[in-house]
Amino acid sequence: MNSQSCNTGLMPAILSARRLAQLLGPLDHAGPAYREIADRMRLLVVDGRVSDGSRLPSERELATAIGVSRTTTTRVYAELRDAGLLQSRQGSGSVVRVPLSTSSASSLIVTPDGAGTIAMTYAAPVGPPGLTRAFETAVAKLPGLLATTGYLPDGLPVLREVLAQRYTDGGLPTDPEQIVVTSGAMGAISLLARTLISPGQRVAVEGMGYPHAHDSLVAAGARLSALPVDGSPWDTEGLGAVLAGSPHRAALFVPDFHNPTAAVMSDAERTEWARQLRRHDVVPIVDESLRDINLDGLELPPVFATYDPRALLIGSSSKAYWGGLRVGWIRAPKDAVMPLVQARMMDDLGSSAFDQLVLSELLVEGGQTAAAGRARLRAGRDHLLSELARELPDVHAPCPPGGLSLWVTLPERMSSRLTAAAARHGLLLTPGPRFVTRPGTVGERHLRLPYNQSHETLTEAVARLRAAYDDVIGARTTETSTAAPSKTLEMIA
Repeated sequence: MNSQSCNTGLMPAILSARRLAQLLGPLDHAGPAYREIADRMRLLVVDGRVSDGSRLPSERELATAIGVSRTTTTRVYAELRDAGLLQSRQGSGSVVRVPLSTSSASSLIVTPDGAGTIAMTYAAPVGPPGLTRAFETAVAKLPGLLATTGYLPDGLPVLREVLAQRYTDGGLPTDPEQIVVTSGAMGAISLLARTLISPGQRVAVEGMGYPHAHDSLVAAGARLSALPVDGSPWDTEGLGAVLAGSPHRAALFVPDFHNPTAAVMSDAERTEWARQLRRHDVVPIVDESLRDINLDGLELPPVFATYDPRALLIGSSSKAYWGGLRVGWIRAPKDAVMPLVQARMMDDLGSSAFDQLVLSELLVEGGQTAAAGRARLRAGRDHLLSELARELPDVHAPCPPGGLSLWVTLPERMSSRLTAAAARHGLLLTPGPRFVTRPGTVGERHLRLPYNQSHETLTEAVARLRAAYDDVIGARTTETSTAAPSKTLEMIA
């Protein structure tokens, strides 16, 4: 049977013209409009904001929504069909179809022959020195693990004991029974969303934050209330206004080396957030998966549960050690543990037992492996900052004290255009608007640049970014110069 003809019974998502226009954002009119729109739509597909199977609005509806001619949107849809991303049938409309052979975003991008693709779309570290030793030690202890069933919906006992002791040593008394091990931080967020949130309930989130976490909440039926995008991700006045406006079930936030800005929530902000969340009976879901990526030894405030005991804390090994070590956990109040475990039983019955054994070895070895990983990331950060200062002095790149990426400010609204241009040079980036919860133009002045790769790769990435930057500036200059004579003629006439 032809697998493509199989009817799954699922109805395709229908994307309205208004919603698609919001996702596209205002056009910059730097070059042909059809090319700018087509490039932005490719990005929406690549980063998942427009999913496979989505039915797009008609060419006429989209033209009206974004204020261009139908000829322009007709050419946009033709470009997407030629790229293999769109299927159109008379009377059935146009549906996004990501090719079945696609294994990464790079296959959606046309790159120079032989150039290879550099992906800077993910922020996770490579394995540091010492990681192999932890695997070898875990293998030596594997016979004892194999004597069990391996079904561990709450987690490997030895790992839960080590994690509980870490919280206790850090000033938050914790019993092993308060730890639920998950498949990474995203597994923890998904589990909490399914357990805590009923469809239609509101969840307060940062106005600029980790998009996949927000997507997971929406998939569970949550209605997101985004805070204002201001100087701090945690505007306390904005939080008060959001919570006072309507009942909220939970609030999700990243207080330590925030993704993507790398900001750290102050003690005063944590105190005020805890007060307001308690006042409005809102459950704090706190993603602390970046807390251990403290590159400059910054003195951090205590974990959020010391401010509000109701807080559900999320941790992860994939940020501190290796992206492939998919072990996360939730530190929960005792009365919240059983509902989480029961929900987990209906999902996957537990994370990899061997990976949990590896992590338990890493956590008791004295911190050498984690320190080696931080040293590598620190050197990558400094190298990337140096390359940007040399090649792109117009880009403002603050030095983050921790985390896995830079959050740079561009000289003008150009993030989507720059991302599209970079793809043509074999460099995959995530545009700033992807991190903004509400569609709009705020993210167009920003770009996230992870520093988790080798110095040689980062140097080449910045060279390609510079070439893309020149393309964007050149296109804008060309557009301006061709428009100038017509203005002069109009004035003379």
